[in-house]
Amino acid sequence: MVVHVRVFENWVFKMNRIELKQNLKLTQQLVMTPKLQLAIKMLTMNNLELAEVIRQEITENPIIDDEPPIIGEKSENTKADESFDDASYFKEIKDYVINYDEQLRDLSKPINLDGKQDKNYILENSLIETDTLYEFIMDQVRTGDFTEDEIRLCEYIAGNLDSDGFLTVSKQELENYAGDRKLLLEPLLYKMSRLEPVGIAVCDAVSSLLVQADYFFPDDRLLKEIIKDYLKDVANGNNYKILKETGAPVSQVEESISRLKTLNPRPAVNFGQAESRYIVPDLYLRKINGKYAVFMEDDSLPPIKISSYYKKILNGEIESSAITKDYIEEKLKSVMWLIKSIKTRKETILKIANSIVERQTDFFDKGRGNLKPLILKTIASELGLHESTVSRATSNKYLSTHLGVFELKDFFSGSAYGDVSSDYIMLRIKEIVETEKVTGKIYSDSDIMVILKKAGINIARRTIAKYRDIMDIPPSNRRK
Repeated sequence: MVVHVRVFENWVFKMNRIELKQNLKLTQQLVMTPKLQLAIKMLTMNNLELAEVIRQEITENPIIDDEPPIIGEKSENTKADESFDDASYFKEIKDYVINYDEQLRDLSKPINLDGKQDKNYILENSLIETDTLYEFIMDQVRTGDFTEDEIRLCEYIAGNLDSDGFLTVSKQELENYAGDRKLLLEPLLYKMSRLEPVGIAVCDAVSSLLVQADYFFPDDRLLKEIIKDYLKDVANGNNYKILKETGAPVSQVEESISRLKTLNPRPAVNFGQAESRYIVPDLYLRKINGKYAVFMEDDSLPPIKISSYYKKILNGEIESSAITKDYIEEKLKSVMWLIKSIKTRKETILKIANSIVERQTDFFDKGRGNLKPLILKTIASELGLHESTVSRATSNKYLSTHLGVFELKDFFSGSAYGDVSSDYIMLRIKEIVETEKVTGKIYSDSDIMVILKKAGINIARRTIAKYRDIMDIPPSNRRK
């Protein structure tokens, strides 16, 4: 732990004068050095990303051998490595390593030199990944100026939007669902249409463009007129017709058309689109003597090997100047910091992964539908870590199992459904569909949504459709 002595200058106001006094205060605080920040960042990296960090260090640090040893062959360097005295090797940086151990005890403590929370830490941990249109909309609704009744209706509306952001249900269906709250619908749809992305929750592209025009260019009446009556003419480049029939000046028509081209007729088209990528698991699950254990596959990480030449300089076997020796010692500290950080990262991830697997044994034994509710806080408390450390260590880390490949975050419950996991919800959906064979009644996604709601699970119809697709269950019209 680094100790700082700080002097505070305080202005003291008295009746007739202002005095400046100095107060001496001794504080003991964690310094978020660039290396410590990188150590925190390394927790979020997968092995492929970590390998790039190692390669960069190998490129920039001359005391690391960048030539891998030939398998089955021992060079003179290898013999020198074997005879190298580790005790003397570490002696020069003993103080550094001890200090680093102290700083690394909890990488997630958000403290800087002022004793306040680090701004980057606050930002990093306040960001919520919203990769679907429904989640993105509901995040705005739940933190916006909406009543409880409006939030319930918004959940239904947001769950019934297509990939462009348009309503897939009729006005009558909305009113039937709203019941006694149907008077809220019109003003609510107006409020929703002005959430991000602006222009959603309407029936078609023209309505969406009109909402966007009113929101972004409220004083441009000609723009709204063009959207209502002249979209086809704009598409065909027939500006003359617009000039003739509206009587507007050329400059005004051109400006309104230019504004029109900044609007999006499919406001939500970019949501839910992700690039295809290959997943390379960092972790592997094995069952040994009836018990599951997690192992890390880190063979892809480049080996870090100190050059025997520089070791001889540090040992005094080769004479060199004091400047050269100081330089080598600094580079050695950098290497040892990297080695220790990699080791700490591996131990932390494995510790967390094994704890998760231990709590989800039923899932691995019995398959889908047996995932237990689990939150970050439970694992963090058990292992004596900060929740953000668990979050970083499980981010972008994939576990290869006999049931498939899963991201570690998949084993935690989704906050949108309280203590109920998405896997449990899929099991309930499957059970409801299977009752159709006995009763003969076919349940639509809306019916399933109502059944789950009565069981205390509030979930959107669109999410039910997504889970149904995951389980290869056809829609209700095909099940008939």
